[in-house]
Amino acid sequence: MESLTITTSKQKLEGSVELPLSKSISNRGLIIAALSKGSVKNQRLSDADDTILLKKLLTQIHKGEDKQINCGNAGTTYRFLTALLAITSGEWLLVGDERMQQRPIGPLVNALKELGADISYIAKDGYPPLRITGKRLSGGYAYINSALSSQFVSALMMIGPLMKDGVKLLVSGDTASLPYIYMTKDLMKKAGAEVDFRLPEIVIAGGGYKEAVLPYEADWSAAAFWYELMALSKGGELFLPGLKEDSIQGDSVLHRYFYMLGVETIFEGAGARIKKNHWLAEGFNFELNDHPDLAPSLVVTTAAKGFEGNFYGINGLKIKESDRAEALATELGKNGIKCTIDHDLLSFLPQKLGVRQTIDTYNDHRIAMAFAPLAILGTPVTINNPEVVSKSYPGFWRELQKVLN
Repeated sequence: MESLTITTSKQKLEGSVELPLSKSISNRGLIIAALSKGSVKNQRLSDADDTILLKKLLTQIHKGEDKQINCGNAGTTYRFLTALLAITSGEWLLVGDERMQQRPIGPLVNALKELGADISYIAKDGYPPLRITGKRLSGGYAYINSALSSQFVSALMMIGPLMKDGVKLLVSGDTASLPYIYMTKDLMKKAGAEVDFRLPEIVIAGGGYKEAVLPYEADWSAAAFWYELMALSKGGELFLPGLKEDSIQGDSVLHRYFYMLGVETIFEGAGARIKKNHWLAEGFNFELNDHPDLAPSLVVTTAAKGFEGNFYGINGLKIKESDRAEALATELGKNGIKCTIDHDLLSFLPQKLGVRQTIDTYNDHRIAMAFAPLAILGTPVTINNPEVVSKSYPGFWRELQKVLN
């Protein structure tokens, strides 16, 4: 399907929405299970493309017959497998698509080399693809700059228990997406790893993983687009099963962010119920360094409601599936909202958004899902390459149609 047009006459919402399971939890769970050689199990896994791909590639690595590992544009998968292959015996070629070759991997490779890994660049230094000769690493000290991605730190942490002497990481830089490092720590500890977490130092003991069954949760990052839809609607209620207030997902903070945009959350035993509260903050200044995946929904919601928006900590958006800050600014600009990007800040003044042009998605699932809720404003919204949502939320269009029809 080249494009999808979303229309609705609804202004108030009702019903229940099926959310995907967290792919962040699932992907870490798959890596830990693979490293445990079977002693760690995952209770349930996400059906997102990224998780399905990682599971397939781990099977390929385990069989050891095809040494070329193609991660496409799955950044988490690429970073986690860079570390895993560094300690997996064999000669490996870790590749990706054209966009992946623009996404830096240098800080992780540098840290792995400090630990004795044998990794070389095939094309441009600091970027995929990589040639990796996997071998047993003893461990020790390593410095890791986490300003670009927390996944560099998580990748190193998860292989730490497989090193004889463990690993002592000294984390430098203004860590991007810090809550995801805490998620990694929590899952590792559930799997029996010894993790001493005192930033800027993280100490992982050797000794491997122990028998465990890892948990699952509904995906808070995916819930953002339903919060957006509620914020733009005239009212009603939506029930989001599986969301936990005490989640290990950092993006659970979104229920507090969207409270400022007029959405109230009531937690119940089986999930979260959201509804309009008609209370709005006077200013909208969001710090997103810890929560970059919330940027698309927050940016589009704030613009559509005609408010001034200032979104700080957006540097990490430049190395996502697309340059997400530029993608948001371009698509909003086509439809009446002039944005300014200045280093680590995306901002705009109050303007009237009118959906007049088709939304390009830049092969980015979150761009597609962020603009789709604008249909609730009464104007049809056409999304190019709608299938891209399967990267994290295969059922999104089905659920949106269910709510809007």
